Amino acid sequence: MVIVSVCAFGAVLAILAHLVLLPLAKRRPVLLRGAESYALGALVIVAVAFLSVWTMPALLLLIAQLVVAIVWRPWVAIGLATEQVLAAVVKASTMVRVKRVPVDDRAFVMGERSRLRVGRLLPRVQLITIRVSASNATGLKKIALFRNVLRKTVQNYSLGRS
Repeated sequence: MVIVSVCAFGAVLAILAHLVLLPLAKRRPVLLRGAESYALGALVIVAVAFLSVWTMPALLLLIAQLVVAIVWRPWVAIGLATEQVLAAVVKASTMVRVKRVPVDDRAFVMGERSRLRVGRLLPRVQLITIRVSASNATGLKKIALFRNVLRKTVQNYSLGRS
């Protein structure tokens, strides 16, 4: 049982390294969206659970994380500061020509009623949530294009030597 646990822990660490460490080693930010962000969070919880004796708190954390992933569908940007993500939002909205109305310093109303919020999880880990709602097909297409351009803009940043 111990050998299986150690092998599973090694597999979890290998997947974490592939998702996060390789892009950061190449001085590129990591943008995890959809299932990738949920899988990364689940892998971190599972890696911590392998080190502990009790698995019930880990199961509760996995359930809480699943609820967050279903309700908010966050994107996780690793390696960028909040200002860089906000600058990427401005660039992407300008490229797509979608209307951007600031609600506060980290939240915007995009298009008609879609909302974008940038939250700080850790110093170089940002949480981006986009709530899509539009009354017509053109608004939905613009928001979908905006999301794609934002993804490309964030991934094209180069991490400096800091």
